[in-house]
Amino acid sequence: MGRLGRGSALRRRLRRSLLLAALLLVAFTATPGASSPRSSEHYVALGDSRAAGPSTLRFLNDGCGRTAASYPRLLEEWLQPEFFTFAACSGAKIENMIDIPQEARDGSARPLQIDAVTPETTLITISIGGNDVRWYDIARACFTKEPNEDRNCRSNPETRLAAMESLQPLRPRLDRLLGTLQARAPKALIFLAGHGGTVGDEGCFPVIPASDEDAKFIAEYQDEMNKIIRAAAKYAGVTYVDLAAASVGHDACQPRGVKWYEGNVTTSTSLSMHPNNTGNRAFSRLFQKEIKEEFRKRIR
Repeated sequence: MGRLGRGSALRRRLRRSLLLAALLLVAFTATPGASSPRSSEHYVALGDSRAAGPSTLRFLNDGCGRTAASYPRLLEEWLQPEFFTFAACSGAKIENMIDIPQEARDGSARPLQIDAVTPETTLITISIGGNDVRWYDIARACFTKEPNEDRNCRSNPETRLAAMESLQPLRPRLDRLLGTLQARAPKALIFLAGHGGTVGDEGCFPVIPASDEDAKFIAEYQDEMNKIIRAAAKYAGVTYVDLAAASVGHDACQPRGVKWYEGNVTTSTSLSMHPNNTGNRAFSRLFQKEIKEEFRKRIR
């Protein structure tokens, strides 16, 4: 290669390096409470209560239980996007995102979540699926009223059939959701979160009131759900955020400050069977890691 060719290649590498540094500087140095946007992102947060972050103390007057402790709000503080729309709503199913307006806690009809997504949207986060599969109903079938009891739900044919059937509609619904989002916002980076790991391999009455064997059954059910979510993300070419793998050792049976989830009996201001504030902060960090990686890919 001649001197001119080498110089051109060096200049191109330098431009790419400077662009990467500028983009990552935005993401790494954004500070809460900034009065002006630190990035040009148009961020939309979609999903159910795992995104809304409901609390027993604080509910915004929106009928959806959105709080400042939620991971989308923490991501907003970190990224400081030019535009942010918090469309997630507690109790939402996939149909409430693209087909059927959701009736919120205050009785009002919420707009379809996808209405918040436009061709200008550049970043979308999603936590959805738990209400579609009625995962709490499956878990509750294993719960006992007294300590040291074993309902043996893992061997109950009706419970096992209900668990299997509940997961069947999830994949086609996710495929349709992701395809619709990609058509509406073709330049958006989409991040789809797994369901996490509320229940570990052991019970702990009354927080997770199940025998160890039944707790394993619930955890395996969560794993199957996460496999479906991961496969849908891969098929659509969007980023899967693996909350479950990171949640090992942080299930609801762990001590306060260690656990990322509340169990059937809550020990914090977070709702039962939901992520707590420690979990929301951890989820925000996991999303940040994936977002940074996708930012890097943009300019390679």
